[in-house]
Amino acid sequence: MTAIIWIVIGLLFLVSIAGVFIPVIPDAVLMWGAFLLYQFTVAKHGLNWSFWVPMTVLTAVIFAADMLSNAYFVKKYGGDKWSMAASIVGIIAGPIVLGAFIGPFAIIVGPFLAVWLTELARQKRGKRAFGIALGTVLAFLSSAAAKIVIQLIMITWFFIAVA
Repeated sequence: MTAIIWIVIGLLFLVSIAGVFIPVIPDAVLMWGAFLLYQFTVAKHGLNWSFWVPMTVLTAVIFAADMLSNAYFVKKYGGDKWSMAASIVGIIAGPIVLGAFIGPFAIIVGPFLAVWLTELARQKRGKRAFGIALGTVLAFLSSAAAKIVIQLIMITWFFIAVA
């Protein structure tokens, strides 16, 4: 039974990393699901505060990475609240609408197209609209990189703590 629980923990970690690129998968929630599954099934003494406090802080950093990188890059390239809203719509709708045609690239192309078309509709010139859309893609990529690094730190910390 313990082996099955460890397999589920490993799968939760893998799917949480996939959640960085698939917005409907709650990456941080799955990470915590793995921690709690261990805590309440496998752990003899449980994980202590020196594990839980840093994991809470790192989870907050994961959420902040999304918001801060998006706000930074979209504003840096001239976007505003409309650009950010279009980006969110593109992240969700892109894989649904474009996924069958371009596969995993839809997660990048969807927000780009959503922001670009939104900015063009708002009477911004082609080059400026393209720049803002590019900022959205850079925001997503930088956020994804930060989230993966943080999640790998959390997973590594977990295995060190349980060893």
